Amino acid sequence: MTRIGTAMLPVALAACTVGPGNDDAAIVRATLALLQSGRAPTAPGLCVDSRPRGAALAIFRTMRMTTEPDERPWRLPAPLGTPPRVVGRQLFDDATGRDRLRIREPDAETAELPRETQARFDAAARALSLADRSESFAMNDDIAPAGMAVRWWLMNRIMRGCERTFVLSRIARNDRIGFITVTADHWGTTYAVERATDGWRVTGQWDKWLY
Repeated sequence: MTRIGTAMLPVALAACTVGPGNDDAAIVRATLALLQSGRAPTAPGLCVDSRPRGAALAIFRTMRMTTEPDERPWRLPAPLGTPPRVVGRQLFDDATGRDRLRIREPDAETAELPRETQARFDAAARALSLADRSESFAMNDDIAPAGMAVRWWLMNRIMRGCERTFVLSRIARNDRIGFITVTADHWGTTYAVERATDGWRVTGQWDKWLY
């Protein structure tokens, strides 16, 4: 497990410590920067769980078994702008028949990437999903952009102050490309992150799904 950041976490963490300049940290940092991008300085804060959950390409591997590439193309990356979260009162009203729960769609889809880029992302994602290897990590505020708080998952569930809370998956990558999945408020998406001359950049986004 890679430790990302330098401050102590509220739970014990095992395994080796790797400085914030490593590839996994760069992939996480690029992903968080994208999630935070385009927000007004006065917008409510965003939060992210300090530990990852799940494999990066589990959903991709399952969906690719039943769909053609054209049905779920790779697109230009954009933040996972989800609608307001579903709260307990809405669930209660739906269960008791007082009101029907409606979960709105996220923001509109971005443009599809060129076919050769989609084919390259598909091939890399398939190979990495079959290899079934992923990198775990732990992080804190050192790696997050301004306006985003990294907290222990339980704190994110019981404390106020977050417009939405993101959960990152473990990282699946090789030396040139990596994949990471982000979920928030019943929606999820997978990002492709590629090595560039100045570090790692988010270059693609695959699908959005309801969970």
